[in-house]
Amino acid sequence: MIPSEIKEFFSSQFGKSLLVKGKPGTGKTTFVFGLLDSLCSEGNCVYISPRIDKSSEYGTYPWIEGDFNNNEDFLKMLASRIKEIWDSSRTKPIIVVDSIDSLSIATSRSSDWQINKFELERLLFDFTRKVNSDLIMITEQENVTSLDYLVDGVVSLDIMEISECDIRKINLLKMRGVGLSQSRYPFTLEGGKFNSFSPFNVSYPENIQIPRSIPDPMESKISTGIPDFDDVLGGGYQKGSFNLFEITSGVGDSFYSLILPTFINHLNIGRGLLSIPTEGTSVETEKRMISPFTGESKFHAQFKGFEIRDMKGRMPAYIDPLTGNIYKDMDIFHKSKSEMMNQCGSPLLDYIGLDSMEYNYGWENIGSIIGQMASITKTTDNIVLAVAKHGQRITESVANMATSHWKFENVDKTLVMYGVVPKTSMFAVQMDFSSGFPQVILVPMK
Repeated sequence: MIPSEIKEFFSSQFGKSLLVKGKPGTGKTTFVFGLLDSLCSEGNCVYISPRIDKSSEYGTYPWIEGDFNNNEDFLKMLASRIKEIWDSSRTKPIIVVDSIDSLSIATSRSSDWQINKFELERLLFDFTRKVNSDLIMITEQENVTSLDYLVDGVVSLDIMEISECDIRKINLLKMRGVGLSQSRYPFTLEGGKFNSFSPFNVSYPENIQIPRSIPDPMESKISTGIPDFDDVLGGGYQKGSFNLFEITSGVGDSFYSLILPTFINHLNIGRGLLSIPTEGTSVETEKRMISPFTGESKFHAQFKGFEIRDMKGRMPAYIDPLTGNIYKDMDIFHKSKSEMMNQCGSPLLDYIGLDSMEYNYGWENIGSIIGQMASITKTTDNIVLAVAKHGQRITESVANMATSHWKFENVDKTLVMYGVVPKTSMFAVQMDFSSGFPQVILVPMK
């Protein structure tokens, strides 16, 4: 996906100029070809590069051919090609120079190619204005030059590090005539294609469908309900595992998108699910998110939620009220778990909001309880998914107990995740409801 602001920038009927900056290897050329895929459907572009072999995979676009000995001969060849475009199409031409630095060297009669660069830039700007074409120029000069002020738009590509993982970003530094709803987008070059990520968003479909369940890939594991995550885990969650999800600042509840398909798949297979929700999420909220994709009867029969409640009120059958006393409440939890085991068998799935545990019982009181839960789980076929929020004191000690440990980050409004244990690269989390139920796609951020 090309950022919408860049598409809008080039939607003008008048020619625009864009400077693409970045160090070698940041993805500038791949970005430009992704942009041409979006803008050049009618073959109305001309690609100029003295440094790239036109017989390579990049050679699918029309090239300028000939000798780049001087600016005059180069402009004559360019004018001839642009005339051909205007004669065969009413679509505005697009001229790509990759890079302006290498072209300046190729057309220079002097060893001082930078002097020629200023002249070539002036000639290109004059030419594109006269023929009303767009101009895209690539440069590896990161510092601000006179060219930054002349062009209508400037984008820079760079690579930054988050938790020992590299993330590529495109920065929209200047987009004349376009309002910027967002100035930075993370992107990937996975599969040799440029793909930036729009802000994470969940929008439930109007026509809801109950998905077909995904069977366990092997005897020792259960499916996460997400094929991409199953692949990352080597088949799914290990039976008898305690899995920690650490939610960093700015993520909010969007992390739930990765857990929701697991809940749905687990129930649709016919297994039991017990939930102590995170703070800010009630059992009723979980019911609204899960039951449309399992059916009411399956949800009521196989789900049990726990939260502190006034026991005088009417209580739905799928909720067990807690008292606020940790020892009494753990007895209630384990009694319900035993009943669910008798009804549904194993493996059961426990979902534990560690923030609500810490808030209700105090962090100093829950360490031994969580440790006991992790130890017991590892002797069974059951699975625990525990969620720790940003700033919790219990997180470090729980991380030491975990079979797997995953972190979620908000990177410029994109939800990303990566494994601490096992150590993995970073993935962008994308939600798809096009089939009527939640499907999660994990895109490697390479």
